[in-house]
Amino acid sequence: MINVEGDVEGEDGALKRETVELWRRDPVECVEELLGNPTLRDVMAYVPEHVYADEKGENRIYDEMWTGDWWWETQVSTYR
Repeated sequence: MINVEGDVEGEDGALKRETVELWRRDPVECVEELLGNPTLRDVMAYVPEHVYADEKGENRIYDEMWTGDWWWETQVSTYR
């Protein structure tokens, strides 16, 4: 449990405070769980993809992380 101060003022003019419960998880275990979950097998993306709204490839769609330029740039930089 930790006490945090927010950015909203209460009726008395002081910043509101709240006690919150902080949870911690091992990120490697979380990724292993996600990758090993058979329910997600058909909706996981492992490579970047260019997605277009039209057949000519003139109107690109950016709607998921793997459709953006960052994923392409990061993948290319790991092989240099």
